[in-house]
Amino acid sequence: MTDLKKDEIIYPSLKLKNNVKAKHKFSIENLSIGDSVFMYGVVVGKAKKRILKGEQISPFNIVHETEDYKIPKKVSKTKWNPPSLDEISKKIFLGYHREDGKVGTENNWLIIPLVFCQNRNIEKIKKNMIKSLGYSNLDDEDYNLNELIEKYKKGGSEEEILKTKLKQN
Repeated sequence: MTDLKKDEIIYPSLKLKNNVKAKHKFSIENLSIGDSVFMYGVVVGKAKKRILKGEQISPFNIVHETEDYKIPKKVSKTKWNPPSLDEISKKIFLGYHREDGKVGTENNWLIIPLVFCQNRNIEKIKKNMIKSLGYSNLDDEDYNLNELIEKYKKGGSEEEILKTKLKQN
C-alpha cells in the first residue's frame, strides 16, 4: 500500500482530485449531497458535501450511515424433518478420547479481517487469548522442532516421536 498523488490516473476513467494517503478511500463516481456511500456493497456513510469522482473520502465530506434493518413482523414457522441417521450410524468418532472417558474435538477459530489495518488488532486478540487460555510460553523458551520433524519424516514410531526432547537449553 502506498500514498497516491493528486492527478494520478488510477484507471483510464479515474484521475485523483487530491492526494490520498495509503489505506484511505476515494470516490469512484460523483456523489451529490445525501447520496449513500458504499464499501464492499454495504452502506457506510452519506455524502454531506458534493464529492467528485477521484476525490478523497473523509469525515469532512461524509457522515456515518447504515441501512435500516427491520425484523419481519410475521415469521413463518418452519417444520424441521430430522435426517435419517442410517448412513452415519456406523461411523467412528475421530476426535480426542480422554482418559476419563469423555471426548472432545479441536476447535479452530478463523478471524479474517476485511481490511489490512485490522491485522494488528487481530494479533492483539490472539496474544490475549493465548495468554488468557493458558497457552502462552511464559518463560520465552525456544523449542527446536527440527529433530521431531526428521523423526516423523523417517517414519519414527509414535513412542519415539513423543519422547523427542524439544526444549533447547
